[in-house]
Amino acid sequence: MTETSLISVAGAIAVIDAAPVSPRVMRIALDQAQGLRLAADVKADRDYPPFEKSLMDGYAVRCADVKNSPVELKVIGEIAAGGNSNIKIEPGQTVAIMTGAPLPAGADGVVPIEETELLPPLPTGEGGGEGGLENRNVSDSQHALTLTLSRRERGSFVRILRADDPSRFVTHRGADCAAGTVVLRKRTKLEAAQLAVAASVGAATVEVFAKPRAAVLSTGDELVPIDMSPDNSQIRNSNNIMLVSLLRRIGCEVIDLGTVRDDFETIRATIRRGMEFDVLFVTGGMSMGQYDFVPKVLLDLGVELKITKLRIKPGKPFVFGQKEKSFVFGLPGNPVSGFVCALRLCSRLLARMSGGEVDERWIFAKLKSPLEANGNREFYQPAILSGEYVTPLKWKGSADIYTLAAANGLIVRAENESSLATGSMVKVLEIPT
Repeated sequence: MTETSLISVAGAIAVIDAAPVSPRVMRIALDQAQGLRLAADVKADRDYPPFEKSLMDGYAVRCADVKNSPVELKVIGEIAAGGNSNIKIEPGQTVAIMTGAPLPAGADGVVPIEETELLPPLPTGEGGGEGGLENRNVSDSQHALTLTLSRRERGSFVRILRADDPSRFVTHRGADCAAGTVVLRKRTKLEAAQLAVAASVGAATVEVFAKPRAAVLSTGDELVPIDMSPDNSQIRNSNNIMLVSLLRRIGCEVIDLGTVRDDFETIRATIRRGMEFDVLFVTGGMSMGQYDFVPKVLLDLGVELKITKLRIKPGKPFVFGQKEKSFVFGLPGNPVSGFVCALRLCSRLLARMSGGEVDERWIFAKLKSPLEANGNREFYQPAILSGEYVTPLKWKGSADIYTLAAANGLIVRAENESSLATGSMVKVLEIPT
């Protein structure tokens, strides 16, 4: 098979994105829904706020009473946050109020406490003594309110020093959202702020798209478990732990099916088990060698192979297939190849299976060192992103997980791209952390 007969990355993306998916839906407690996407809209169960709400600690007032401040008002009560007072203020009256408390009837504004002064009581005997009458001019303005009260009736007074539009310190009922308003739309990802919104409208349980259930399998006689000492012809299996971690980071529930030897019937039995999951990832056995059984097994099990070879570096032996609602990705055995294909291509299907949409967020950065011309396959080169710059790491081949571990991004080189000088702008795929 020639390079030109291989499917391009863009062609593979078109095939993967066209595959129909059926995300699973479940209802769970809100405190278990972090990171999942809504499968139905969440609506406000009542007006928010459900009352006229004070935005400040201060005094609830009639705006008409304080438009010519300074002025003195009689304090007839107090309302704390969570209070449900039946107080009604009349002209010349006010109520001490706390942030978040409902305004009393008759009030249409709040004066912050910083703009007020609580007045001391009159001395005994002032204005005619106990039971006598007092005249106190509460403002030098011609519109000042004059209060004439007996000391017994006087109570406490507050001086409003300044009142610049007290109505701006009031949130009106339903100002945030009215009852029935959609506050979180279907497919919204539930993170901290979104969970707070759902909680505020009483969504104790929510319908969400379940995480895709993925299985990971490696094939190859050369692989041994990580806790064993390999002989000179063997290597430890690093693919499974790498893919399990990456897939969990992407948003899957993952089971590790371990490693199977290069035997047709053994591979067939394990792949058949793996296809009970939403997505099966198989590494190794994808090429054209005598012991590369995976594509043959998939065909034997009735899987429709939509992609069998890919024009990408690293990652040429790549398989994508489907049988009913189950998908299979066959990844190269070399770990960097498998990582690149999973991140660049497989993640697209997983995003849709999670109830989301594919959202590629590319980073554009300036090269800190030059790059040679690229070959005829789209190339993903490990690199280090730092601010507006990216430093290419020396490419040592698709088995070089040590360089991959030092990278936080992959520079994407187009097919047959010319050499690039230092300072050239390049497209970078960020590695999730």
